[in-house]
Amino acid sequence: SGRVKTSDIENYKSSIKEERAGTGNMVYDGNEVKDDVTYEPLSQIRKAIAKNMLQSKNNTAQMSVFEEVDIFELMQVRARYKQRFANKDVSLTYLSFIVKAVAQALKHHRQLNSQIDTENNRMIYRNRYHIGIAVDTPEGLVVPVIRDADRLSIFQIAKQIGELAQKARTRKLSIEEMKGGSFSITSFGSIGGIYATPVLNYPQAGILGIGRILKTPVVRDDEIVVGNIMPLSLTVDHRIVDGGEATRFIYKVMEYLTDPISFLMEEG
Repeated sequence: SGRVKTSDIENYKSSIKEERAGTGNMVYDGNEVKDDVTYEPLSQIRKAIAKNMLQSKNNTAQMSVFEEVDIFELMQVRARYKQRFANKDVSLTYLSFIVKAVAQALKHHRQLNSQIDTENNRMIYRNRYHIGIAVDTPEGLVVPVIRDADRLSIFQIAKQIGELAQKARTRKLSIEEMKGGSFSITSFGSIGGIYATPVLNYPQAGILGIGRILKTPVVRDDEIVVGNIMPLSLTVDHRIVDGGEATRFIYKVMEYLTDPISFLMEEG
């Protein structure tokens, strides 16, 4: 009756396999191989990434700001507590502090924690701070969300980062764990990049990129010393965030990373 049955598909695959095996230089493996090219079907994750990136570029006016921050004090704090966290099976990464710093900085710069609603001619300001963390997986980039990051301790944030990253790489993230982010962070420096122009996670107003930490000469107490410089790349939706506000926000984040105890004290 015109239905395609399982046996039809299996028989077709077998005939294609036999046909290609006869050529002597092509083996059927589920992909389509023609001379010097191979065609592979798009995965669902890659389809979603392509759709979201195009939507972001087509619906926002993106602008990027670049900065560098000396994280000497942050490195001291991390070194002091790294083993204590490891004893509890939690990895204390720089990303944990960055998530906390961003969440606290957003409280001072609400434009970065908002989105524009052009259909209803209004702004939507988010009153909670849900930070998306871009995770590189073999299938593609996914962005799980750490909710209410401003209310969490560094230990709780570090623990959630580890758990969400593990779920992402084993394809066990739920849809709920990837919904509702108000701002995103992508750490391409963990792979080796220094600067980039991150693409907004639409409809969010901002995304912060973290580059590879570099040993660079800096002036500290009027002396030239070796500094540990973390490159920062902030992309914003210029319809929502002006250049001055983007710069003030990134400087607030830098202030916290330069003095990591400051934003912990600020909570009180």
